Amino acid sequence: MSYIAVTLNHFRALQEWATQMQAEAHLDVKTFEVTVLWRQGRCVLRPQFLCSINGNFSYATVLGPAATGFIGWLPYRPMRWSMSTDKREFKRYVLGRSMHTPFTWPAADVPERDYVLKQPSGSFGKAVFGPYRGGRARPEVPEVATRDLQTLFAEEFIEGRNLKVWYWGGEPFHAHLHAYPTVCGDGYSTLESLIARRLGREDPTLPHDAERQWILSSLAYQGCALSTVLSSNVKVWIDYRYGRLYGPPTFQAHSDSALSHLTPAVLRQVRLIGSALHRELLGQFGLPMLFAIDGVLDDAGRIWWLEVNSNPVMPPTGYPLMLASVLEQGQMPPFVTSTWPANR
Repeated sequence: MSYIAVTLNHFRALQEWATQMQAEAHLDVKTFEVTVLWRQGRCVLRPQFLCSINGNFSYATVLGPAATGFIGWLPYRPMRWSMSTDKREFKRYVLGRSMHTPFTWPAADVPERDYVLKQPSGSFGKAVFGPYRGGRARPEVPEVATRDLQTLFAEEFIEGRNLKVWYWGGEPFHAHLHAYPTVCGDGYSTLESLIARRLGREDPTLPHDAERQWILSSLAYQGCALSTVLSSNVKVWIDYRYGRLYGPPTFQAHSDSALSHLTPAVLRQVRLIGSALHRELLGQFGLPMLFAIDGVLDDAGRIWWLEVNSNPVMPPTGYPLMLASVLEQGQMPPFVTSTWPANR
């Protein structure tokens, strides 16, 4: 479990900030709201929970029976805006500012470049299928994709490392940079047994779970199958989606941010899109907001931006920045009050 998903890391971060700033922070266990008092400022932080219903994930602001995890506090209720609900609109926004984003085609086309199929909306890595080789007849798509085939679009597949950057008010404060998970051949084991071993399974076969289709399509893209036996020291990757690390669970108490490890050139790209999007949102809502942007960092150091999330998990590292912008100014912005509208 990553640093941002460990509930106590959120409590620790608020505790450290309140202690350092000599502020008060009161938790209401009925609502899980936190009231923060500092000097003349007062702010109510509202919780967000990760929910799972029939294998589908969503966010909620109430601790109900479907809640399986805590994803942080924000000083406003969940917000949605058009670029966060339609990946194509975000891509048009990126292109309009001369930044990189993968090329797209209608789903009915057979692109000449390698590609994936995507839903315009959706998150948690469930709304993307493939990858597929360009210029070839498309393999049969998974059944779950055929249910909404009319809404799919094709997007150029860019290999690289998955980059996710969190911003508060346009300022980047946390980043993940993940290489694709791989297995390495030994000359005698099948890929299925190698992957099962990576997952910590005693059974050398893969379960027929929700992740299996992405493993199969990733291997097929590289000309492999579960029965393939790789030569010694030959590696293949088994998934390309952000957050799929396929490793044993870990409980990190310290920040896992890769922001400080980004090169100056990459960091400039990170700041450029964050500043532009912040100005756009400030014009719409008149307040700083939390957002996260997903991209792929290629071997040439270019970031290919994919999508923006309006209500992402709040990394605990962001609370000092967020609370500073809310409380350390002479006039309180509108979201400090308890009357900010929900689901605007």
